[in-house]
Amino acid sequence: MTAAVIRPDVRRRDSVATKARILAAAVEVFTEFGYSQAGLRDISARAGVASSLPVRYFGTKAALFEAALIEILRANSVFTWRKQDFGKTMTRLIRERSNVTITATLMLALADPESREVAVRVWEEHMIAPLVEWLGPPDAHGRAAMLFGLMSGLTFQVHGLAEGAISAPSERWAARTLQALVDGDAVDA
Repeated sequence: MTAAVIRPDVRRRDSVATKARILAAAVEVFTEFGYSQAGLRDISARAGVASSLPVRYFGTKAALFEAALIEILRANSVFTWRKQDFGKTMTRLIRERSNVTITATLMLALADPESREVAVRVWEEHMIAPLVEWLGPPDAHGRAAMLFGLMSGLTFQVHGLAEGAISAPSERWAARTLQALVDGDAVDA
């Protein structure tokens, strides 16, 4: 009878946990440095994994950026699907619960052609397309893009520039404008 040799210094590989650590590190690194300044070695070091593993799990830096951007959206999105009081509710949610992570990451992505292509695709598929479907005619795509732009700008103003403070008249204007876009009233404006 032979005894199995157990080496306590050898860790079992957990591919799901490893992939999650790489993705979490990628979110941090891409958010902090932007696509062009982020390196796969930086990401693997932050994740505590071998430098070859990000490519093994995600294929390319661009594919990892896409997964990270989708995760940033999932973790940081603030939205209400209630149409009847969308403007007031969304303005309040932006003031109380949003942050600039999505907007800042998208802005940083525009600096590099490869990351810009990924960001535009993710923006269209994961942000604009659901809004288009939800809004419906008329001009759902145009209204969705304007909604996204206004919400991003308001978020950047409230949490990036004005540190949470915007005037009551500005907040009322934003609420009315968001509501008009949802209702389809601002199409000809």
